[in-house]
Amino acid sequence: MMQLMKSRNEVRKSYAQDDERQQFIDRYEKPLRAYFIKRMPAHDDVDDLMQELMRRMWSSNGDRLIENPDGYMFQAAANLLKERYRKVGTRNSAIRELSFFQAANEEITPERILQGKDELRQLEKVLAELPPRTRTVFLLHRFEGFKYREIAKRIGVSVSAVEKHIANAARHLAERMGRE
Repeated sequence: MMQLMKSRNEVRKSYAQDDERQQFIDRYEKPLRAYFIKRMPAHDDVDDLMQELMRRMWSSNGDRLIENPDGYMFQAAANLLKERYRKVGTRNSAIRELSFFQAANEEITPERILQGKDELRQLEKVLAELPPRTRTVFLLHRFEGFKYREIAKRIGVSVSAVEKHIANAARHLAERMGRE
């Protein structure tokens, strides 16, 4: 009998958790989707981001009281985006390096030289579209090899601001270089 009572309590607790989760989803799904859509060039990734964020929320320690749940959720979403951009940046960097070595094996023809010059002009044009500070931060990091902390100190901003400039520049370049 004691075992049956314990099982019923566990079932009730499970239903209560399901209700809390549904309330949570009802409250945050649309705003978080909008947040991700606004910040992701490929909207295909939004479902993956939502799923990962929910997985993290359900698996985190639920015993602590969160004083500002809205702020907590959107900070968690921002952190997830930062992780995604870092992973994508690392992966794209490796792909670019691989492409470079493959291109070194290509025959250097007048057409290939012309194509390279056109791509360089397009890159310069797209970089010129960026706000000056974003362009400076991006160039210092990607072409001069400065670390985020070094850039932040050099131009007098926070490391977080540097991360935002890099993300904005990368997003802009991906959109513009892919379109034209």
